[in-house]
Formats: sequence, C-alpha cells, structure tokens
Amino acid sequence: MKTVKRSLGLIIRLSILASALLLGQQALALGTDAGVSVSNQASVAYDVGLISQTAIESSPTGNSVPGSGVPTVFEVDRRVSFTLIETSSGPTTPVAPGDNNVIASFTLVNTSNAIMDFDLGVLDLAGPVFGNPDTTDLVNYRVRAANGDGAGGVPILADLPYVDELAEEGVVEIYVFADAPGTVLNGEYANIRLTATAADDVLAAATPGVLDAILVEDPGPDDPTEIETVFGNLGGLGFVEADDSYEIITAAALEITKIASVISDPFGSGKAVPGAVIEYTITVDNTTGASAAVNVVITDLIDSNVTYQTGVYDVGVTDSDISFDSGASFCIADLADANTDGCSLDGAGNLVVGDVILLPITVASGASLTIQFQVLIPNL
Repeated sequence: MKTVKRSLGLIIRLSILASALLLGQQALALGTDAGVSVSNQASVAYDVGLISQTAIESSPTGNSVPGSGVPTVFEVDRRVSFTLIETSSGPTTPVAPGDNNVIASFTLVNTSNAIMDFDLGVLDLAGPVFGNPDTTDLVNYRVRAANGDGAGGVPILADLPYVDELAEEGVVEIYVFADAPGTVLNGEYANIRLTATAADDVLAAATPGVLDAILVEDPGPDDPTEIETVFGNLGGLGFVEADDSYEIITAAALEITKIASVISDPFGSGKAVPGAVIEYTITVDNTTGASAAVNVVITDLIDSNVTYQTGVYDVGVTDSDISFDSGASFCIADLADANTDGCSLDGAGNLVVGDVILLPITVASGASLTIQFQVLIPNL
C-alpha cells in the first residue's frame, strides 16, 4: 500500500506540475497585448528625527517636491511570432492534367501578442520538396486566406489574398490555387513555397479590410513612448515559409507509333515499288497511363505521292476503308463523314478517325488502340 500511495502522490504532483507548465506556456504565448500602457510610480516616506515627512513621489527625470511626481510609463512592445505548416492530405497534392483550381492547403497560427495581418506570396520553386524533384510547372497560382464561405470551408477566389486581423492564438487556413496544363505527365512534380510576412498598424490598431504595413524590427534601445517590434521567430525573421509539392498522378500517357508494311506488289518482291499496296498501322498506346484518354481523334495527312484505298477491308456487309484493333471495328472514310460513322476525309488530304459525337474513341488506362488503312503507290 505504501508503494501505491507513493505512486499516486507522484502522479498527482506531476499532474499539477504539467498543468502549471501548460498554463505558463499559454500565458507566455499570449502575453500582454502590444500597445498596452504600463504606468507605475514609487513613493518614498521618511522621518526626520522623530517627525514623519511628506512622501515624495518618483518621476522619470527625478523629483524632490512632494505632490509633483510623474508616473513612469512605457508601451508594451510587439512580439512577432507565428507558424506556417503545410496541411494538404498526404505527402503531396495530387493533380490531373487540365485540372483548374487545384488546392494546396496550409495552416497559420498567430502566437504574437497582437492582432496581426499577414502578407501572403507563392513562389514557383525549381528545387526539390519532400525529396521530389521539380520537373514541371503549374500555372496561374493564387493564394487566399479562408473565410469559410466556400464549400467545406474552402475559400472562394473572391476572398482576400492576405490574412486580415488574425487574433492572438488565432488559426487560419490558407490555400494556394493552381491550374494544371494539359501537357503535364504522370510522375512529374510542381513544387511551390508559400510565404507569410507579418504586418500590423503602427499603433497596433484594428484596420479590417486593409493590409497593414509590413513590419520591420526596431534596432537600438527601447523607446518607452512607442510600440516597437521584436521578431520572436526562429532566426529573428519577420516571415515564415512552407513548401508543398503537386504530383501529377492521374494522367494518360499516350505513345503514338505508325509503321508501313508492303501488302502486295506486282513482282512479289515485298518492296515498295510502283503498283505496291502499303498498309499503315497506327498504334495509340496508353499502357502506362493512369487514366483513360477520351475523345481521341487521329488525323493523318495522306501523302500526295500515294493514293488512299477504299473498301479494302471486307466485313461481310459493307467493304470498309479503316480497320480498328485488327478487325474488331470498321468504318468508311467518306468526304465530311456523310455516313456519320465517325471516319472522314476533310477535303485537304487528311484522314480523320474519331469524332467526339459520332465515334467517341476512348483508350483505357493500361490499353492500346490499333488503326489500319491502305494506300497504293501509283504506276506513273
């Protein structure tokens, strides 16, 4: 029982100590507000012989006349301290080609002894973040401080591009919006850095809707008549930075191959001589892509030295001009797609296969598409 009592007493004492430390840290974090005037005056009472004399009050410049003292007053200075951390889910922020308003999120906490504004800026980095090399760039970066007026508390683009009047111990979410070009590829990274810089009114007054002046640290000895600024962040800086990495993870990865094979020739030589028929095979490969490529349209300019061949693929109903995936599908490339099967000749020598409305072609992730057609080398 003695052991139990001793352990319980130790736990109670540790709990009391932890509570005291926590309260002390909170008091330190908040502190007395910047701009508070601290007024104090001393008085000296004394006797001469056995006779009490009138007390004399203190003065900053010295006083010897009773009733003529002046209080000693100073302004509490501004201690600037705050943190900024990246808070996007996961080690990177995923983005797909063509995505707009992709959001990287950050959290800013004001541990200063004043209500503060913070100027925000975003930098497109060229170096690594989280071990990820910067291999591409997003565009149209915009930064907004959350007012909680968008879906799920995410800010709308009309929100302020700076933090306005953040209370002591206040917390605010900050979002960087970016757009991804359609040309970015799987496995690429676009790295950014968000910077928050402390700003405040000279007199620490509230100025809602206005970004206050950027703060600079006051050098030299303390001036008791002014609110001066001391940077309490690590390194004595008036700004903090946090990085994030956008990762391209949902792109299609198309590789296009076109080969020519001799189907027949007048001499059985297998050579591309006049009178030979050549079959082109176009392969659209998405086997390494993470997403399907949709609305695929293939355009091929028929060389003027050869003649496009029609009706070469017999499918039992109508002889077709073009074969898909080794005969799985067929179509006829007529002028301006008069038969609405999604294959056409545009009048400028272009063979066009695929139409968003008539023949929407999709190449799934991990799959490929093969298209074949034939041309003749004329006998001149």
